[in-house]
Amino acid sequence: MSDPQSTPTSPATAHLSLRTVTVLEVASVISSVLLIAWGLNPLQLQQRWIEVVPGGLALLLMIYSHRLRGESPSELGFTVNYFGRAMRLLLLPMLITTAILLGIGYFAASLNFGQRFWLSLVALPPWGLTQQYILQGFIYRRLHLILGETKSATVIFLAAFLFALVHAPNVPLLLLTLIGGLVWTWVYTRAPNLFALGLSHAMMSAIAMSSLPAWFLQSMSIGYKHLIYQRF
Repeated sequence: MSDPQSTPTSPATAHLSLRTVTVLEVASVISSVLLIAWGLNPLQLQQRWIEVVPGGLALLLMIYSHRLRGESPSELGFTVNYFGRAMRLLLLPMLITTAILLGIGYFAASLNFGQRFWLSLVALPPWGLTQQYILQGFIYRRLHLILGETKSATVIFLAAFLFALVHAPNVPLLLLTLIGGLVWTWVYTRAPNLFALGLSHAMMSAIAMSSLPAWFLQSMSIGYKHLIYQRF
């Protein structure tokens, strides 16, 4: 009788499914943002560049994921295609939102369209484009792979929810980013152009900062930094 321990065994063949890997990709990117907002900011590190490391690693992960799946920049939305259509779809929501923001600012006596507003229009588009790339080009597309085409409305809501989540615990900003996330993701499903979405993101952010009272937005802070502004 042979020794059971001496019987050769086949090597382990366990592996993760593609869906599981995709879930982990999304979780990793979201966790990187939360780590910066809730983990590194409270440490108030002297070498602030360390806070860039999680974001840089997340960016490398996204680029590698795109390459692995054969997704071109044009397919993601870095293209001139659909720009006009995207702007037409965005026009009405932007006009309605602008009217509401200006109305709030008028009655709260907080309208301030000075130099800061014009500087914001110059500085914010790259940041808006970056956020829209993460939200649409990666998060939305990966959620679409996870949940499938038949649950498009669920994918849109979940993408917007995750976008709003990283702006916690700033409740007003949570609400604004949830609404914005829903509109931008809905437009992306019909006209995948990140440049149009990034421009819209920048314009709405600049108008919000120049219209809403400071006590409402609370410096648009998120994570631990937001808690510093609170009065306990």
